Amino acid sequence: MAERVEKLRRSNLSGDAYAFIRKLFLGGERYNPGDKISVEELSRDLGVSRTPLWGAINRLEAEGIVEVVPRLGVYLIKYDRQRALEIYLVREALEGIAAKTLALTITPAQLAKLEENLKTQRKHLKSGRMDRYYIAALEFHEIIIAFAGNQTLEKMLISVYAQVRAMRVQSSYQPTHLPQSCDDHERILDAFRKRDGELAEHLARAHIRDLTNEIRMRPHGDAAQPAPQSERVAS
Repeated sequence: MAERVEKLRRSNLSGDAYAFIRKLFLGGERYNPGDKISVEELSRDLGVSRTPLWGAINRLEAEGIVEVVPRLGVYLIKYDRQRALEIYLVREALEGIAAKTLALTITPAQLAKLEENLKTQRKHLKSGRMDRYYIAALEFHEIIIAFAGNQTLEKMLISVYAQVRAMRVQSSYQPTHLPQSCDDHERILDAFRKRDGELAEHLARAHIRDLTNEIRMRPHGDAAQPAPQSERVAS
């Protein structure tokens, strides 16, 4: 392989292996959607046995990043329209619950953190840095989940967000630019300011539903093509 991979330290092989190969699989540089992944090759590159790698792969399979096919091997999942729609349907429901929960318990410090993030989103939009906007926009959702204080919900959405990132790398069936995306975040934030749980849930679900509908309406042929980098910003 062309790139050099730094060997993992021995202190926390299981955690290190998971963090490294998760980043590797989601990076879109070494593997393409649908590629078979050689565990033996990764083992040599990282300088570790296959045991911690398989532990990491099992975690990534649970997150929906890879698929382990008995007697055939490990494959990086290639997302199709149906899988993407299923992921966003689940995301809508879970984020709605999280938004409602947070609206009823949010603190001034938590509100300030979300306001700071929204300013960052608008700064990146104004400067045309769409990749940075995407990162900040998804972070807005992640902050909400973390502040909601429900560990089970957070664990489920971490898996969902990993798959959203994988779809973004693949470009297929990833929602493209929605001009109202940042404005949606502002409206959700305003519901938090009012401590209106019902409104927060409604707005959060409507926001994700808009993204879902865009996936549904895109022609199959167009959806399989990478969207221009400047447009891959919705979250």
